[in-house]
Amino acid sequence: MHHASPSSLSLSHWTTRAIDQECGPAYRRYEKARRQQYLAYFTRHPELRCPQQPHSAKSLAVALPPGWVEQLETLIPRNAWHVHARSGKSSQTLALALLGSAARLDPSLSWFWRAFDLPAPSSQQNSSFRFERSLPTSLLDEKPRATVLDFAVDDPGCFVAVETKWTEQGLGVCSCAPRNDGGPDAGGYCAERVVNRKQYWQVAEKLFGLPTGRLPLFGCPISPAYQAIRNVAAAQKLADGKRPFAFVLLYDAQNPYFRPTGAWPGWPAILREHLNGRERACLYFRTSSWQELLPKLPLDTQVALWAKEKHQLG
Repeated sequence: MHHASPSSLSLSHWTTRAIDQECGPAYRRYEKARRQQYLAYFTRHPELRCPQQPHSAKSLAVALPPGWVEQLETLIPRNAWHVHARSGKSSQTLALALLGSAARLDPSLSWFWRAFDLPAPSSQQNSSFRFERSLPTSLLDEKPRATVLDFAVDDPGCFVAVETKWTEQGLGVCSCAPRNDGGPDAGGYCAERVVNRKQYWQVAEKLFGLPTGRLPLFGCPISPAYQAIRNVAAAQKLADGKRPFAFVLLYDAQNPYFRPTGAWPGWPAILREHLNGRERACLYFRTSSWQELLPKLPLDTQVALWAKEKHQLG
């Protein structure tokens, strides 16, 4: 069993570069295995395969479980589909198939509250859900692009932001470096648009225990956990200070970024270290692999078989 040292569980111990160095070789092997898995799946089902991308479906419709297309595809706005949603490696399509079909079969969402042991909803009739929930840019002072929640569950008793991962290389990081207006490494600086997002920095300090801002000559303290911080900040604002809020992380248990890999303890362990015990601040953090979650979902036979054959889940 992997036992992480106390220092390795601290976000201040890790930079994005250090995480990538620790996880990179294992991730490349993992990603190759997943890609071969989907190549084999579409070889068995050539009628579904995209001619240009052999590990992808030829359409969004056939990327979803058979018999469920009409019930699922309308749950995501047309302009909110990811570029690679047809790929077997897409976390968006996997989440839509599993969480979406479960929500269609049991709209009360009682299975959701039980699965994550979250505060009981005010009434099972009041819980609602939404995929790709886009926030107004003014909510977190985000320009030009605002946070989009993968899956959100809204109830008068609790607001929940769910981040869904599958084959991704960890959590999303800040975009300063790609846009060439800042960078996370020591000696760099944060883009002004990120500095001005006060909610990010307040949540990072009060709920993640990170520095209040970026110190000269040091690396960016929020860059590695940028996506988690955004999710928590969004959930807190959408809860309006009147109810508990939660951040849920779903991931592939085989993905090296989300399990112990070398000295890296995995994102679930890191986030638990920083976010567990925050109930007095009305924050609940929950994490689960898809492998753990699957038996807790109300799935019909077609979806369960699809998850097993295509994704090796179940």
